[in-house]
Amino acid sequence: MRKPLLFFILCLLTLQTIAKDNKKQEIDSIVSKAKELQSQGKFLPQLEMAIKALNLSDRYNYDEGKARAHFSMADALVYVGLYKEAIKHLERVEHTNYYKEKAIMQSEVHRVRGRAYTRLGLYQQAIREYYLQLVVIKNLEGQAQKISYLYTYGNLVVVFDNLVQLDSVQKYAELQLDGLKGFDEKNYAPLYLEVYSHLAGLYVDKEDFTKAQHYIDKGLELGDKYKITQFSGIYICLGDLEGKKGNYKQAVVFYEKNLANRRAIGDRSGLKNAFRHLADFYQYTKLDKAKGDAYERAFSRLNDSLENENRAVIDLALNLILKAKDQEATTKVSKSVTVSVIILVVLVIAITFFIWRVRHNRKLLGQKEEALHETESLNRELIDQIGENKFNNLIDLAKSNNPEFLILFTELYPQFIQSLKTLDPNIRTTELEFCAMAFLNFSTKNISEYTYVTVRAVQVRKNRLRKKFNIPSEVDFNTWMRGLSDNGQLKI
Repeated sequence: MRKPLLFFILCLLTLQTIAKDNKKQEIDSIVSKAKELQSQGKFLPQLEMAIKALNLSDRYNYDEGKARAHFSMADALVYVGLYKEAIKHLERVEHTNYYKEKAIMQSEVHRVRGRAYTRLGLYQQAIREYYLQLVVIKNLEGQAQKISYLYTYGNLVVVFDNLVQLDSVQKYAELQLDGLKGFDEKNYAPLYLEVYSHLAGLYVDKEDFTKAQHYIDKGLELGDKYKITQFSGIYICLGDLEGKKGNYKQAVVFYEKNLANRRAIGDRSGLKNAFRHLADFYQYTKLDKAKGDAYERAFSRLNDSLENENRAVIDLALNLILKAKDQEATTKVSKSVTVSVIILVVLVIAITFFIWRVRHNRKLLGQKEEALHETESLNRELIDQIGENKFNNLIDLAKSNNPEFLILFTELYPQFIQSLKTLDPNIRTTELEFCAMAFLNFSTKNISEYTYVTVRAVQVRKNRLRKKFNIPSEVDFNTWMRGLSDNGQLKI
């Protein structure tokens, strides 16, 4: 009886190993697809793919998949503008064995965290991350090391340029240019052009017009040689150079060429900045007030449009993250059921195999009981951990109208969110945020202040939600919201 049973167990383990290897290949393929979407600038589809890879990696406990999926999510979230959520995912990458063993992943985590800090205007923190990246890059080899140095120097140029530390800009721009010499000029022509633009701008600021013109000429020559379409940086440098010389009308010509170039390549963010630059320049030089006002209006229209689009993208990203958290909760339940089934199967096999060994069987049952108690203890610890008091952080996010408010609120009060979605499956993110504030017992004045709308607008929204959810007029709106969930009885 012993041999057939051992053979059966061996077959099960072999099949399980084969299935797990197949799933690893599937996860690797999904992560590669996410990376491909990132290179195409499709950040929401990238986020969706990364979430899918993460769910599968968690289910099959695939460490490399977890690391790469969390990293891809962080990368996409930085582009979308959810920096705090991105940094959380980078921290989860650092908890994996894959991160600890792979220098390239360590380097990339520092890079993306540095980019997040740069966009937040936390330049000193960004510099620290890039310096840490330079230390890690020493452990890389070959082409990966050269490319990592190249882009890290470029990121440091951007940070020091924002800090107007010209000597540091010069140092890292020249290091980047020196590093480029090991690469094919044609394939890296856009990066060459970017470095020439940085150096030209640097020497314009230093009023060394000869060197500035030298790098401008190199940029123009390179662009003409390889038919580069994006000439914005060089045009801005030409405009700044003429402006420094006092040739305002000629400077405007180059600034308008920059604007036309941005429009031609479809760079709407760059186009917005070009409008801003021209409006400010006309105002400063007093060349043409009417034109300056026209560019000011064009900037305002495009800026409003881009802000609305960015908000829509953030809402979509938040929905993806919220769905991922729902999926994570479902996965935990599924894992619990799977573990229970496995325990049951093992128990049946054990009883069948050791039925005649009564004493040993009793000892085994005692061990199983102890294991069940330990599992219950672990479950209680998990519940305690999930229920940690994050309330103060939640209030701070609400007061600053931070888009991550709803993510943390959903973690703390999932039953309330689920109740609202049950009442209205198509409820909008903005309505969930509003109801969440009411659940937290914020007054009309508080909500008005934190969401930057009028008190009247808040009252109108409350009335609409009363109609949607059939809330009687004599019932307090906040009290009704708190009554939707057992969590409403918690002390707040």
